[in-house]
Amino acid sequence: MKWRSTMNKFIRGTVAAVLATAPVTAFAATQTGNLNVTTTIQVSCDAPSPSGTLNLPFDSETALNGQALASTPVTVSVTCYGNPTVNHVDFDNGDYRNATDVTEEDGVRYMLRSGSGADSADDYLGYQLFATDGTESNSTTISNDVTLGTGATANDNRLTLGETFAGTFSVTGKVYESTTRTGAFGDPATTAAAGAVPGGTYSDIVVMTVDYN
Repeated sequence: MKWRSTMNKFIRGTVAAVLATAPVTAFAATQTGNLNVTTTIQVSCDAPSPSGTLNLPFDSETALNGQALASTPVTVSVTCYGNPTVNHVDFDNGDYRNATDVTEEDGVRYMLRSGSGADSADDYLGYQLFATDGTESNSTTISNDVTLGTGATANDNRLTLGETFAGTFSVTGKVYESTTRTGAFGDPATTAAAGAVPGGTYSDIVVMTVDYN
């Protein structure tokens, strides 16, 4: 019995020693964190650049509401960087639509005769503009697309472009008036009105604003 008791003490001591020297197992734990990754591609577009001046024909034997379209449209280029989406181009109303001696009509802008005193209704001559996306050499095709109005309704002076825009749009126009202006040329539906337009060079500047993102 003494031998058994001694043996039991030996075994208990050995087990205790083993347990005391065994590595302690820890419970595993995790934490998560976010890594933010970003890059910025800068986008920009140059100002719209016309291929030249839009020259409008004039026939003194044709009524002002029946004048011909420009024989050669103008191609306008927009160079962009960073591959933006070009949404639209807005055309302003030109320099003379709100002139004191102009009684304007919807959709018509006005040119001023060079050298005039800019103090009489007949110093100004009305015209219309039309535009289309892309390069187009036919004025009639362009005029069947978008008439560039003068803000009488929302965005009617806007040429919508979008993701398919390839860098150019085309603009044409014609001399045009359809309502009688006091002190101007008389009934624009008659050839007499066209014959009453004073000779000279008429001009205007229209600002084009490109919108992109």
